[in-house]
Amino acid sequence: MSGFQIDSSECKFTLQKELNEPTDPQLAIDELRRLIKGDILLKSRMDDAFMLKFLRARKFQVKKAFKLVQNYFEAKEKNSRLFNLNFPSKYKVFLESGTVFMLPHRDQHGREVYVFRMEKVLSEITIEDVFKINLMILEVISEHSETQLAGMIVIADFTGFKWLKHYQYLSPYYAKKSAEVVQESFPLRFQGFHFINEPLYLYTVYSIIKPFLKEKLRCRVHFHGSNFNSLHKYIAPNILPTYFGGNLEFDPLTWVQQLLSKEQYLKELGQYGYNKL
Repeated sequence: MSGFQIDSSECKFTLQKELNEPTDPQLAIDELRRLIKGDILLKSRMDDAFMLKFLRARKFQVKKAFKLVQNYFEAKEKNSRLFNLNFPSKYKVFLESGTVFMLPHRDQHGREVYVFRMEKVLSEITIEDVFKINLMILEVISEHSETQLAGMIVIADFTGFKWLKHYQYLSPYYAKKSAEVVQESFPLRFQGFHFINEPLYLYTVYSIIKPFLKEKLRCRVHFHGSNFNSLHKYIAPNILPTYFGGNLEFDPLTWVQQLLSKEQYLKELGQYGYNKL
């Protein structure tokens, strides 16, 4: 049994209504494009599809969508070491390890599901590498119209966590950077964060970044420990792998090939950004 798909006009209409999307969004697209052109130091994509994903991320409030575009490119300018992406082929071995991937089916609300599995992490991969890989994944899935409408959720599985091997993945610095991406600088709707078998220190990290999170986002953070029934209250088990108490058996390598096929698209993103004076 597959997961929910946004394949009916009724479902799509409901999501578009939630985002205040007009029947014809062209006026909003043109207005956002005009504002971007007015930022003379910014070289941005100008196609309708690019405009639309930022408008959807800010529920068609054009000025807020414009601010998000600026934040998106400013993050790349101010944190070039993190935001200037490498390419999927560089991380092919890591990706094939099954550490990070998207589930093949959407959840019951039409959201894409991203999975991170600590026990699969390769020792040579740093937290900076994982941050960059996450950004690449977000860039790719943010192009999916269904995901722009319904959003995405994250499952972080800390099974197999060992302090000496994995402590870097609980860095407050990178946790705060990730929160900034989620809240301020990326055109996606992040609908839930689910932690499984989380170590105690994760609560300390969360307590550090929690004051920086908006109330809406704080309500979307869930800690499940080893209780899969708790997880299943939010995500139906029919789309979850067996190691999350679900029924699904699948090979993440299929998804890896899809990401690798986007190499040229990710390279082209490097041509956009703020011009230095």
